[in-house]
Amino acid sequence: MTALAQPTSNEVKREGLDHARRAGRTALQQGRILRHLYWLAEGQGSTRQDMAEALGLALSSVCGRCAELADLELIAPIGTVGKPARQVLGITEKGIDHLLAVMEDDQGSSA
Repeated sequence: MTALAQPTSNEVKREGLDHARRAGRTALQQGRILRHLYWLAEGQGSTRQDMAEALGLALSSVCGRCAELADLELIAPIGTVGKPARQVLGITEKGIDHLLAVMEDDQGSSA
């Protein structure tokens, strides 16, 4: 016998993401990804897999945050590596400006 009104897997996932957003985890993860890309040499980038390993985040979290950052045009694909091909992402000028503004706000609020 199954329970009535049992949530679907998509509803469970959506609730988990909503909880992470309310807790501020997604914004923190986005910031970590932007800072990681910012400190790479100009023209360099990182794959999602490399970012997940370097930042100690789950690959699924990195993929979700990268999609959000790409939608905001703060990061963009700059090439591919390996076989099978993995997309290399880099920070955009808009992303650099956003990151610097956030860092300036953080420094101003802590002073």
